[in-house]
Amino acid sequence: MLVKTIPKLPYDLHIDKADPLTLDSYFHILKKAQTMFESQITSEMGKFFREYEEYTKSLRNHQLDVNYANPMIHTTKNLFMTYMLLIEYSNQFWRPQFEATSKKIVVLPRCLTGKDFDLLKVSRTKIGWHKITGTLDETYNAWKLVQISERNNFEVYITMGQKFKEPSFSTVFKSLRKKFGNFGLIAVACIPELALGNTFTMEMAIPAHAVPLFYSGCAKWHGSAAVKTEFPLTYILELLSVNY
Repeated sequence: MLVKTIPKLPYDLHIDKADPLTLDSYFHILKKAQTMFESQITSEMGKFFREYEEYTKSLRNHQLDVNYANPMIHTTKNLFMTYMLLIEYSNQFWRPQFEATSKKIVVLPRCLTGKDFDLLKVSRTKIGWHKITGTLDETYNAWKLVQISERNNFEVYITMGQKFKEPSFSTVFKSLRKKFGNFGLIAVACIPELALGNTFTMEMAIPAHAVPLFYSGCAKWHGSAAVKTEFPLTYILELLSVNY
């Protein structure tokens, strides 16, 4: 078992465990939390936000070479920061319940499949999401996670979105609950997608932990250029209390 090395946060969102987690409670603390975030965190992320705004501005000024709608280019700095706060609030709220579940499920984003979706081989399941069955790169973090899952008590799925028509999040979650009972979910995606997914997990009372990507290779950001998506494998294993 790993010793927990998840760092203590430099701010406190003052979560009241007696209150139910609802959209209202999400926004109830937002103003105060955003002020704290601005004073303690944002200054450290100045370079990131400058580059983020410059890149999204450039995306708005030209058409990518793939036919994907790109709502992320309208995610402003303030909205992006709000998403981060909502995700962190949800993570802190659900962590005790997440750790208490006996079954953990990790869901990865489809952008991990790489250019033309050939980097990972997948097979659709009855649940609606896909299982990773092979890879062209055995050093890839997604494949390593699958191999580790086979030696430990957790499941790894991947969404395939527009390539394969999938049921809604709520339908998938109902199927997972029917198969595994009470489960803890680790969702790995970009910040805007995690914020969307959190509304579904919150409404269905699923103990979830959202893990942002290190780098998104999504075609919505880069077109068909071969850009490799990266995610924090070690951090996910810490959340699972699993040895690398």
